[in-house]
Amino acid sequence: MQRDHYASRQITLSEKLGELEQAAQSLDHAKQQRDKNARQQAEREIKLAANQAVHIEPHLAYLWFAARGSELDNAIRDAWQKKLATSAIPEAFDFLPDDDAIFQMPALSFLLRVPFRLRKPYLSKDDTTFYLLDNPVRKEKIFQAPMVAATGWKGALRAAMARQLVEWWSSLSDGEQQQRVVRKAFVKRRAQLARLFGNEKGVQTDETSVEAFLDPCGGEEQARLYRRVIRRFYSPSGFFAGRLHFFATFFDKIGLEVINPHNRQSGVGERGPILIECVPQGTTGTLLLLYVPFGSVDRQQAAEDLEGVAHGLHAMLTTCGFGAKTSSGFGVVEEQLAGQGRLLIRAALVAPDAPASPQAALPAPGLARYLETPSRLHADFRRPDGSLKSAAEYEAFVKNQGRQYNKQERQLYEKAQKWWEREGRQLAEAAAQEPVAQPALAAPPRPSVTERTFTTLSDLQEQARQVAAQLYQT
Repeated sequence: MQRDHYASRQITLSEKLGELEQAAQSLDHAKQQRDKNARQQAEREIKLAANQAVHIEPHLAYLWFAARGSELDNAIRDAWQKKLATSAIPEAFDFLPDDDAIFQMPALSFLLRVPFRLRKPYLSKDDTTFYLLDNPVRKEKIFQAPMVAATGWKGALRAAMARQLVEWWSSLSDGEQQQRVVRKAFVKRRAQLARLFGNEKGVQTDETSVEAFLDPCGGEEQARLYRRVIRRFYSPSGFFAGRLHFFATFFDKIGLEVINPHNRQSGVGERGPILIECVPQGTTGTLLLLYVPFGSVDRQQAAEDLEGVAHGLHAMLTTCGFGAKTSSGFGVVEEQLAGQGRLLIRAALVAPDAPASPQAALPAPGLARYLETPSRLHADFRRPDGSLKSAAEYEAFVKNQGRQYNKQERQLYEKAQKWWEREGRQLAEAAAQEPVAQPALAAPPRPSVTERTFTTLSDLQEQARQVAAQLYQT
């Protein structure tokens, strides 16, 4: 279908392509005749026709001349490069879930929203067939906005966390690697990767299956122990989904990078400058991921997963990178975020700076002792019908409570009496005249959700550590 579409576009382009070829012939003739005015006129006609062809379909026009070996492909590329731009996804098409979605998730689910700014350009590879460059950045199919696919985020984060595991294991001495507790820690961290991202490709519970990347790292004993753990605690078949769910990231800017490969022996450029489409440095985006535990809910596992994901995100975004050519430094972001990040977890946790006593037990700030609310007497001063007790009634009430009716109590009653004469009686009478409303059906209680905010990637790790510590304690 795509090829049929471009075939129909070629018919639309045929007139402009013919004008380009005719202008090129005029340019050659002018050069032969050494006619400066005619040459300038032919060059203007080439630019005009190239701009018009780019407006219709730049990639097909370029490939048409490139396939015929014509130098007019350079004119098409130059015109396209000057008009290179992209558009953002319209607000009406919101492909990212709202933060309120966390209220619909199971207990101990968490949502991470990380707004970032690119420190180096982001490169990727699109699968389009007809394109002017050999290295187009991946784009959304309809709006053609540059994007990082959800699968791209998943693969990059999994690779970063696996790299962390390998680096930790390689940093240990031979004696430390032989310790039983260390070997169990290696298997535990590898099982965590499977728990977060799903089973490893090509690795099942059978010890005779294809070896994985982590099998030779830990050795045969750890590989067998890992498979036993998977069989017993995750899936007898070895196939299961991970708890992390990723969402695509869209960008509103596009640019070009130029590389010039050199021969390692002679130091001379071999192919000449190569254009690579990219998302330029300084562009902002949002990484959004959702963790949803299934099966039996384990607070310790959720705490370990939260800490592991936070450390993995820091490594992926600042060191390992995401996209293509990460070994050359592409696809990394700044430590300072482009906005305020959010961590939402489906659990009732106390903020680090919250008071130890329940907030509901504290008196409302600025509210007088004889008032229950700004427009209602305290129950100690109120009759069953809502009116103010007499002085004798209040004195008897105080004595029945085992307290002394002293000067402080008399002054407090006098203040309540003045408030009642000033505005309380009118409020009570107005309330009595209002029609009695039918009791509404009580809305179901909203699940408890704890929110943490952060402005740097290091702060994200600290917030995750604090939340995990509270999960360990409860």
